[in-house]
Amino acid sequence: MALFVLLYAMSTTDVPKYKAVVESLTEALGNGSELTPEQEQFFQSLQQASEKEQEQKPRLTPIILEQTTIQDLQPLYESLIETYSEAGKKSEIKIDYDVDNNQIRLIFPEQIAFDPGRADLKPRFVELLKKFFAFKDKKVALQVIGHTDSRPISGGRFKSNWELSSARSASVIEQLVQDKTIRAEQAQAIGLADTQPVSNGTTAADYAKNRRVEVLITPEDLRPR
Repeated sequence: MALFVLLYAMSTTDVPKYKAVVESLTEALGNGSELTPEQEQFFQSLQQASEKEQEQKPRLTPIILEQTTIQDLQPLYESLIETYSEAGKKSEIKIDYDVDNNQIRLIFPEQIAFDPGRADLKPRFVELLKKFFAFKDKKVALQVIGHTDSRPISGGRFKSNWELSSARSASVIEQLVQDKTIRAEQAQAIGLADTQPVSNGTTAADYAKNRRVEVLITPEDLRPR
């Protein structure tokens, strides 16, 4: 029994349980349930040593992770509205904010962005992109989407509207990266050709509405995979 008590003491620092075991063994041996003064003193010193050990243990400070993902794009939307206020008055750029999806959408029409059938940025468009809000230090993702009208391409560098729309979106991203407005890993270039028209008409004005570049801004954790 003494060996059992010794092994128990070596395997645990729970003093109350250890004391209860000794009391139980003392009673089983016919010596009553009361401990001797020496035993009481021993357990008291053991308890004090255990408490001192607990006090000396380093306390773990909870780590609070910094919130790095932007959960509300409203302030960025308001900043973009202010930045492009003059262009917005001229209807050169459309900016809206989808509150439900927490997404900012900027629409640049072809008239200010590209020459017909080309993917080289117009000087005016380069100037507008240089005013683009600096997102490189923000946890946001950008999708740049090129759109064309439904008329087939004839001649020139590009064989199809798919190639043209993709090249245009890539040109926008390259300019933003070059201006150090965004980091390359934040962006996706997407070409949708004529698959998402905003107008189904066949007039010159209808075709012009469909030729555009959109920039979608979302929190990084909502980036489409």
